[in-house]
Amino acid sequence: MRFRNKTRRSPIINIVSLIDILCIVLIFFVVTTVFRREEPQIKLDLPKSSQAKPAQQATPEIISVTEEEKVYVGDKEVPADQLGDYLKSRKDDDPTAKFALKASKKAPFEVIVKVMDAVKIAGIDELPTFTAEDSTMAPNPAPASAASPDSTPTPPTPSSFTPPAP
Repeated sequence: MRFRNKTRRSPIINIVSLIDILCIVLIFFVVTTVFRREEPQIKLDLPKSSQAKPAQQATPEIISVTEEEKVYVGDKEVPADQLGDYLKSRKDDDPTAKFALKASKKAPFEVIVKVMDAVKIAGIDELPTFTAEDSTMAPNPAPASAASPDSTPTPPTPSSFTPPAP
């Protein structure tokens, strides 16, 4: 009986299917990427809040209050006494415009109240405020030994706040 020796073919890797899979994975990562909105480079030390919840609305224009009593709307510095007129003109230009307050915890409360009054003058009903999450008030805090000195702080989250009616 005679056996035939089969000639062995070298294995072929089908590159086309690998490229298809790579393209699908790339599309997945592009679609699921979270794009962050640029914020002005103003250093603020936010107060902590155990009740802060992320806002579920469109990205608002940020009203920032620094500890030097300066008020910024986006990148533009606006004097606190002219803020009401400025916000009213912005609201008249775009009725769907949203605003949020981001104030340093060392900012004078008087300036924050002026900003809240200006928001009411402009006819804005809601003013979400940004706070930093308090890690000591978290439901399941991590042990102190697990925290590294190199750990980054938690990002601020806007919480809903409606100023009292005049």
